[in-house]
Order: sequence, then C-alpha cells, then structure tokens
Amino acid sequence: MPVMVFFHGGAYAGGSANVYGGSRLMDKDVVLVVPHYRLGPLSFLSLQTDEIAGNAGLLDQVLALKWVQKHISAFGGNPKEVTIFGESAGAASVSYLMLTPLAK
Repeated sequence: MPVMVFFHGGAYAGGSANVYGGSRLMDKDVVLVVPHYRLGPLSFLSLQTDEIAGNAGLLDQVLALKWVQKHISAFGGNPKEVTIFGESAGAASVSYLMLTPLAK
C-alpha cells in the first residue's frame, strides 16, 4: 500500500501533527504517517560546534523517514511508494529534505 508522510507547519516554532485530521486521507488506500519533530530553539539553534551543530528538527524528520523505510511494511505500507508532503513550514521541510543527502 502507498505511504504518505505529512510534516505539519507552524513556522518551526509551534504547531503539532494533532491539529490536522487524517480522515480525508483515510478514505483512500494509503498508510498515513504524521511524525512530530523538535520545534523552537531546541530544533534549529546552531552554536556552530560539533556538539550543537543545529538542524535537530530536520534531523528528526530524516529519522522519521528512515523509520518509515525500515518499519512501514509491518503496517502494510510499501517502503518503495513513499510520498512526503507538508503544510507551511512542513512544506519547506520537504524542500530541504529533497536537498539533503541524509534523506536519500
């Protein structure tokens, strides 16, 4: 079954996946994944050091996609048919994820 991964918006400062209902998508034959990720200063603060390199929120999203690749078949999903999408900052995240080699 195809998999859809939704990243919520909120200007990377607020927001939650709980705000959006997935009922419209659940009328379709898809597996919906809606991960949470770190927000605010703990998400994108960078001190330009190895210990606090920044972009933890984006790395959370990368880890969510890696989780999907590894485990989604246990939920009936096909790891070769994954679509990522988002709203507002979540849509921007999709653009960033398409650019980083970490998400391949």
